[in-house]
Amino acid sequence: MVELNVSKDFDVAAEKVWALLVDFGEFEKWWPIELDRFELEGEGLGIIRHLYLNGLADPVSERLDSLDHENMVLCLSIIRVMPAGMTEYNATGTITKTGPDSCRMDYKGVFTAEKGRDEGASSFLLGAYETMFQGIGDTAKQM
Repeated sequence: MVELNVSKDFDVAAEKVWALLVDFGEFEKWWPIELDRFELEGEGLGIIRHLYLNGLADPVSERLDSLDHENMVLCLSIIRVMPAGMTEYNATGTITKTGPDSCRMDYKGVFTAEKGRDEGASSFLLGAYETMFQGIGDTAKQM
């Protein structure tokens, strides 16, 4: 099992960043890279968003596993076809207020991968996290 821990400081209110992160069905509002297609399955906890990324034959399917609005913690997992050689993936995003108009997002991804694929999966995820931070930060500043 591999654990990735990354953080990003934002010069916007925690509530703005949280609002974007938890609006699971509005992923395209802040994701800065155009998707081939985006689909939703279900609603509320357990909702699945299917992200058809350019160049991937199968969608990355993320399921919303839990939300803690009071502590600003979201947990999700990738299900079905796994990208980058992963066999299991779970993530936890936590937003912490650092001031009236600033916050930090801590994002932890935990995964297992096929033998010899840990490094590739880590690179894939770290790239996705950086893109997420960029998109959420840029969009939150416009709110």
